[in-house]
Amino acid sequence: MIDVLFAGYSYTHKDGLVYDTSKGRGGYDCYQLIYTHTPAMFWVEGELRKYPAKSVVFFTPGHRKYYMSLPDEPYTNDWVRFKSDEKFIENFPKKNIPYSPSDAEFVHEIIKLITWENESSDGEVKDRNIRNLFELLISKLSAEAENIESTPYHHEFTELRRDIVHHPEKDWTIDMMASRINLSRTRFQTVYKTTFGNTCMEEVIQARVKLAQERLIYTGHTISEIAEICGYNSTEHFCRQFRKSVGITPGQFRRNAQKNG
Repeated sequence: MIDVLFAGYSYTHKDGLVYDTSKGRGGYDCYQLIYTHTPAMFWVEGELRKYPAKSVVFFTPGHRKYYMSLPDEPYTNDWVRFKSDEKFIENFPKKNIPYSPSDAEFVHEIIKLITWENESSDGEVKDRNIRNLFELLISKLSAEAENIESTPYHHEFTELRRDIVHHPEKDWTIDMMASRINLSRTRFQTVYKTTFGNTCMEEVIQARVKLAQERLIYTGHTISEIAEICGYNSTEHFCRQFRKSVGITPGQFRRNAQKNG
């Protein structure tokens, strides 16, 4: 059984928000799932901590629910407040600690559907549909929560890595990437390698070499043109990195591909 008490999505508090069940706000005795569209502060382990936009937190019954907007900034979120005796709800692995899901839009869309279903349906159909939506959402979040490092920047790092893979030709630098996530150079490099196993520049090189391999096989561009397409200012630098990664020069790679094709 899942009994949705209140639900809503994309609601903006233009003057900010302070929500604290210890100060009289409702929801202390029920579950509360929150997805933030804006950065926010959450009470975690006895202190208010800042978390980025597109964070999720799964509050449990009996836990203090204390969160707020950043000072002098508006706050927008999706939320579902509910009661349940379902095991898959009780067994959610990351309780009362915000984290950043990789597919934030999925979370937002499911909460929208839960809200619509709660408002438009009734009886057994409503109960069944809401349970199915919750099962889909919790399954997705649970599988991800078990593997996410204890960093509130998972979503930002995942988006950055996706951009590197899709656009390796950009002028990627450590300082530029660290600034994008608003972390110091040292902290950024540590979290990136902890999260993905490679350094950020290793990821850039791998993505550039993969793009170069595709161009060497499927286009007639010269080595110099491919070097420029892949983001290199120097053909010699490109050839050194390619050989270090692949074991042969770009020219040898192209000849081997043509011979085997």
